Amino acid sequence: MAENPNVYVEDFTGNTPQEKIQAAIDFAFQNARKTVIASDKDYYMMGTVIIKQGVKLQGSYGTRFVIGANVRGFELQKDASLWDAGIMVDYKGYSKEVIYLDGKYKYYNTWNNSSLKNLILVNWTGSVSGIGIELYSGGSGHEISFVNFTDIKIVSFEKGIYLKAAKPTSGFTYVNANRFDKISLEDCTENIVLEGSETVPNECSGNSFTNLQIQPTNNTIHIMALQGQYNKIDGICWDLHLIRHSNPVFIFKPESNFNELAMKSIPANRILNSGKANNRFETF
Repeated sequence: MAENPNVYVEDFTGNTPQEKIQAAIDFAFQNARKTVIASDKDYYMMGTVIIKQGVKLQGSYGTRFVIGANVRGFELQKDASLWDAGIMVDYKGYSKEVIYLDGKYKYYNTWNNSSLKNLILVNWTGSVSGIGIELYSGGSGHEISFVNFTDIKIVSFEKGIYLKAAKPTSGFTYVNANRFDKISLEDCTENIVLEGSETVPNECSGNSFTNLQIQPTNNTIHIMALQGQYNKIDGICWDLHLIRHSNPVFIFKPESNFNELAMKSIPANRILNSGKANNRFETF
């Protein structure tokens, strides 16, 4: 009989739930097994889980990872994936990242296998804080490119999705060519932020956001603010009247050019182009 290629979290032990999850991931990584299955239950986490290169952590239908401390939830290495789970923040005043990708792992080339799919991220503490998903690249040769994010719901974070390419001390760094499809954001202060320069040495360009559904609330300040070039955004934004101010909510920041916005539900007077002349947007 062939060996079961899957690894099951409940077959491992640990002093805490995240230690048990980490033990299963480490075993899969060390034994060339690809998929770790979490059970249909809550895992109350007080520490960070690192999903190792080449491993997919996959939930069952009712899997929830509950973050009960001010710690990063999950860090994904190159070719790692996280699918099919809810991740809930249960620490009031949370200031960390629920899901974090670091360009030091060098996610590059179109065949890299990193992905996040069918996830629900909720800060359920009653306060809006922390970061839902962050992609950060800040060292020479660091890169996050060609990663797919599909069917993800993000609720009640200070920043829902945050892409940052920080200027390295030498060389180039990139957060480019990532795809976000079927993303829903609700009750975030800043829903999507792209931060970097227009081009090298710290480039945040060519990222696409498709089929967005964004629901602001009275906690919302910005729908999106971006730097970089050739980023594309399309979808629907609802109920702008819920935002407490009447200032622009979509901002093309300095060092932005050739970006495209297709969100006709955002009127022209709520869009500010502080970047170059080739930024484009459609309005009703």
